[in-house]
Amino acid sequence: MRPPRIFVSAGEPSGDLLAAELLHELRVLWPDAEVFGICGPRMRANGAEALFGIEELSVMGFVEVIKHLPFLKHLEFSLLEQIERRQPDIAILVDYPGFHLRLADALRLRGVYVFQYVAPQLWAWGEKRTKTLRAVTDEVLGIMPFEKEFFRERQVNFRYVGTPQVDRARTAMADRERFKLSAAPTIGFFPGSRTSEIRRLLPRMMEIRAELRKKDPTLRFALSMAPSLKPELFASILGEALGEPLTETPDLTVYRQGDTTLVRGQSIHLMKTCDAALVTSGTATLECALTGTPMAVAYVMQPLSFQLAKRFVKLPHISLVNLVANTGLVREFIQDFAASDAADELSRLAQPGPYRDEKRERLLDLCTRLQGDLARNAAAAIHESWLRLYEKKSAVPVLESRS
Repeated sequence: MRPPRIFVSAGEPSGDLLAAELLHELRVLWPDAEVFGICGPRMRANGAEALFGIEELSVMGFVEVIKHLPFLKHLEFSLLEQIERRQPDIAILVDYPGFHLRLADALRLRGVYVFQYVAPQLWAWGEKRTKTLRAVTDEVLGIMPFEKEFFRERQVNFRYVGTPQVDRARTAMADRERFKLSAAPTIGFFPGSRTSEIRRLLPRMMEIRAELRKKDPTLRFALSMAPSLKPELFASILGEALGEPLTETPDLTVYRQGDTTLVRGQSIHLMKTCDAALVTSGTATLECALTGTPMAVAYVMQPLSFQLAKRFVKLPHISLVNLVANTGLVREFIQDFAASDAADELSRLAQPGPYRDEKRERLLDLCTRLQGDLARNAAAAIHESWLRLYEKKSAVPVLESRS
């Protein structure tokens, strides 16, 4: 049996990481499989041929996507030309639903078996689009357990294969020396991995830092910088040059600015090391929760995007932590919140006592609700489906020509 030709597509760094881990497991099952698509550096390192780079797709938000639609349409047209020439057997579309649902429709019309890896958050903002998801995909491999009931009720072929943050949290190690942190209580700020997020949220986080300084001058702070972002972006927002790094390795760079340590890379280890954290809404909130670090969640959107989100998103919580827990386990600070309120919460979380202990215990309880080994489970699901599909194709008789 020949291995399948695999088209794989990711639209941003988080998808690149998920796809790379999946490709690593698929290589165990199909060492000689031909893999190509829209790739990031991690996918390339795992043997995928890049037809386009994820840098060409990295936009987010309602308004931002609308501005980039002409370019995305052109990219999609060029991509389909390549797909028709290469004729993949299966497609694995990782997250990024705005682009991938359109692409999935075009792929299925060309006879490609389509997996959507990471379910679109239709339970949050687009229940009506479940019909589209069902029509344009063959299987949806989801990463959140609470999605199973939602999608199956709407007749989507859904399978929960695990949650990536579980595997990453298992590797987290608290190590103050690694990050050049003192023994003083340290509050971590994790503003996200996209430039637009950083520009909106980091200034608000620095306002919260100022409030915390007033409350307790002995506090220290750690600021996480995603490896995909340039340090100059942070320096420009902070209004101060970063200077020479205290530590500089391929996966970790540490700077110091007074009472604040800036850390580029190894964010999950930094989460584990901090006494409390303020994390931008997204998958990082689950990572932090699973390390057991008491946390709060913050998010600031582009104003028009926020107004649209208020209209279409009908959920009691915005953070994945609270959605998985099905309760307001962590405080959420959204859009026009007061810096002093967020500072009060972080101060309580960082101080030893019943409030902090209870939060830690309830966060760690999330581990029992989530499944690990995501990449291996997803690869097994794809492999199983391909065997079934291949056998079905092989059973179709080939008609001899009568000419």
